[in-house]
Amino acid sequence: MSRLAEKFLDLPLADDLDAAVDAAIHAAGGDERTAIRAVILGQRNLMEAYAGVISAGYVRRGAGKRS
Repeated sequence: MSRLAEKFLDLPLADDLDAAVDAAIHAAGGDERTAIRAVILGQRNLMEAYAGVISAGYVRRGAGKRS
């Protein structure tokens, strides 16, 4: 995970989404593109981490295949 993505982990979760976006942009030094890139990379890292801990059986059965 990048240092910038790690900064986003320290941002407080707020009910005000606009304030959270402003805080993320501020953490990226004011560069919106860098902020978006860090969020995308952070999301990718989370997806990869979850893929490693979710069992293959659960993935095969899936949530939508209930009978």
